[in-house]
Amino acid sequence: MSVPYIHYTELKEFYTIQEVCELFHMEKKELKKKCEKYDIHPRRNEIGEWGLVKYDVRKLHNRLYHEEDEDQAWNWEDNPWA
Repeated sequence: MSVPYIHYTELKEFYTIQEVCELFHMEKKELKKKCEKYDIHPRRNEIGEWGLVKYDVRKLHNRLYHEEDEDQAWNWEDNPWA
């Protein structure tokens, strides 16, 4: 999977699950799997929609980006400097 480039400064404060799928070019099933892997949990916004806040979108994007880094084997849970 190729992670698209994202301008963090242009992100909205909240993205629905469908919007995150579109942003990352992935299916909902794959997004769920990646969120579970990196301990990122959807939240409800003020009108009851499920999605991710900007912080979590950035966190997930960063983790997915580094997944593709073949030179380094990141273990985010065990690396305090990650």
